[in-house]
Amino acid sequence: MHKRMAQPCVLYLPTKLAQSMGVDNAQHISVRFGSAVAKAVVRLNEGDTPLLSPLLRARLHYPAGYKGNVVYHKERDEIHLGPLIGLLTVPFGSRASVGSSALFKGLRRYGNQIGALVYAFTSHDVDWSHRLVRASVECSGALSVVTLPLPDVIYNRVPNRGLERTHHYRNFLRQLAQVKHVYMFNPRFFNKWQVHKWLSTVPEVEEYLPETKPLRSSRDIETILAKYNHAYVKPVGGSLGQGIVRVHRSKSGFVVAYRVGHSNLEHKHHNFAQAAADIFSARHRRNYVVQQGLGLARFRGRTFDVRVTMHRNGLGEWDAVGPAAKVAITGAITTHVHNGGRVYPLKRVLREVFPGKEDELYAQVVKAGKEIAKALEKSTQMKLGELGLDLGITPEGNVYMFEANAKPGRMIFAPVWARRDGAYSLYCVCAYAHYVAGFGLIG
Repeated sequence: MHKRMAQPCVLYLPTKLAQSMGVDNAQHISVRFGSAVAKAVVRLNEGDTPLLSPLLRARLHYPAGYKGNVVYHKERDEIHLGPLIGLLTVPFGSRASVGSSALFKGLRRYGNQIGALVYAFTSHDVDWSHRLVRASVECSGALSVVTLPLPDVIYNRVPNRGLERTHHYRNFLRQLAQVKHVYMFNPRFFNKWQVHKWLSTVPEVEEYLPETKPLRSSRDIETILAKYNHAYVKPVGGSLGQGIVRVHRSKSGFVVAYRVGHSNLEHKHHNFAQAAADIFSARHRRNYVVQQGLGLARFRGRTFDVRVTMHRNGLGEWDAVGPAAKVAITGAITTHVHNGGRVYPLKRVLREVFPGKEDELYAQVVKAGKEIAKALEKSTQMKLGELGLDLGITPEGNVYMFEANAKPGRMIFAPVWARRDGAYSLYCVCAYAHYVAGFGLIG
């Protein structure tokens, strides 16, 4: 009896495409889709799109109907199909919510435009023994759950620090680090004190940094107040303005302000000891920094700051997307939208506050955003693709940075006038994934 020879995996390539890549007929080659790799033989045809034999499709878990991009990595003799982009998230309620967010819908839309396949998943959806994922995808206009390889690029939107600190998530990162060719940008939240230390090592951005120090005792607050008459006390790991305390000198002593629930409180004290006791009683967490308070420019009598969302784009360059002004409500100590702040187009605000200088200041904000983003990437040695920078502008037109957010919220894009910027933000995520996965530059 004759032994039946095993059927090979076959990748059918259009002749013109194969010639442009320098791939020959009958050439044995590796084929990759996400983290899945299979050996295959190339067969040339006169079609216009690559085709996978059923066996190759099964080994790569390549979904029917998907027509992505093709790139040949000559140095490792590998044809790469994709890109495959994974949105790492958490369920909000039921498992079905993983694939139903507006963020995922937007990423799917712009992923389709550049030939990427975008899926949503959680850290619990990964089968590490086979490096496969239970992925939420869109098929024929409906959401379904299918098995796919780990993606080329992971867009990390795990929403809070508590989840990042769990043993499960830390183990997820350890396992992921062992997988070749998977790029996850913004792997974790930032710590305010660590960000300040990182940026302090880069001379090009020192001018943007207000004086900041770790809060170890009331003496640290007193030192800042003695120099600037105004200080902010902030949790190193806080977000949405929670736990922030403002203190400033007044003619009769000190004024301490902070938010409790939905109320903005302001307490007056005759001496610093009383003020310090109030500050320490208002703290939410153990680790805080104390930061130099700045007199900021005002829009219609209200304090404002600037949110600049920075994205690496399809050319691999940092781009400032939709800089906007956040204007505080009366009595609030921060401009956060969750605390009642309102969002305005930055150019409109600058035109009213700095008439005749609005273009110059707008350019300065964009320049600061790009310089800070580059400095953070350089000093952290982290893979960064997105940042939310909170900047302040003084009445003299000087720009300072208060905070850098590794996973910026998207409320800034909620107003009707900002939706085009919000769409471009999502496009940048997909375009950068296309670039960093090795599929080339894309505008």
